[in-house]
Amino acid sequence: MVVRRPWAGPRLDDDQQAVLDLVDDLAADRLARRGDDRPDDVDAARRVLAEQGLWTLGVAESDGGGGAPAPTMLVALARLGGTWPALAWASVQAHAAAPALAAAGRMPALLDGLHDGAPVAVAAADPGSLMLTGGRLTGTLDRIDPAGREPRLVVLLDADTAVLVPPEGISFGPPVARTGFDGALTVGVRLDAAVPEGDVLRGPQVRRARTLLDAGAAAIAAGIAESAAATALDYSAGRVQFGAALTELPTVRASLAAQAATARALLVTAVTADLDRPDAVAAALLPACDAALDVAAAAVQSHGGYGYMTEYPVEGLLRDAVSLRAAAGAVEAARTAARTLVGADG
Repeated sequence: MVVRRPWAGPRLDDDQQAVLDLVDDLAADRLARRGDDRPDDVDAARRVLAEQGLWTLGVAESDGGGGAPAPTMLVALARLGGTWPALAWASVQAHAAAPALAAAGRMPALLDGLHDGAPVAVAAADPGSLMLTGGRLTGTLDRIDPAGREPRLVVLLDADTAVLVPPEGISFGPPVARTGFDGALTVGVRLDAAVPEGDVLRGPQVRRARTLLDAGAAAIAAGIAESAAATALDYSAGRVQFGAALTELPTVRASLAAQAATARALLVTAVTADLDRPDAVAAALLPACDAALDVAAAAVQSHGGYGYMTEYPVEGLLRDAVSLRAAAGAVEAARTAARTLVGADG
């Protein structure tokens, strides 16, 4: 029997509830969280999500996806984010890549593979890190987090230009150490690729890809916070000290209530994000990541010394929150949103 976590976010419609239940069922049965030392199991987990229609749930049916509305997609990503954040981030990248590739009419076989769970990384280039000159893309990416080996790579050069990088122009580096994000299979990348003009993607779908990354990351942050708050509540209710549960202590209750309130606010904001307002979505990402860190840290404290032991999941959620902030480029998203707010060009 699957014991499902209560949903702390906004009221769900029937489709959203079904998606939430499906993620819970899979987490209990087929999505056992694995680390980078088990890449075959990570591959299998991606395929499970694809088989169940979750991997590209929110991609339009005309582009080969599930066609779910954005709120339903974000509910799924939030729930998966509270279960296996690195896998959720990989799904976000698939959601970002598919529409851009479909709009450019690129390789039906590539899109089919993506919807079947093939790994893909979508990376926003830091200013000055990459150059596209005379049809050649050169430079380095400090990290990609594809939850897969040797993924196809889409690089977002700026707000309106992306590149589908030919595999022969990619040199994957050694694994990159992280704080959390089990199974992300993070690596650095060096690029020296001759890029056909048809693999340079331009137009509104590129900006949409960036927005999907930001919205998806915020949903994962909300999911991490929800899971951490729920874990802290369960532990505190079951932990007896001095003849009573920890929840009998007013200070403990106050901390748990604050964690739950923050998690709920994050879920409401994430699930109701307006993807047609990319600047607002970008501006919300860093606060979401920071709030998830705060909730996870408080949840660790709710466990006392046990919170720092790997036998308890809450310490992993704190580490995941740290890694999500870096993987999603939350600080750069905030800077971009701030420049847009004041009308600055650079």
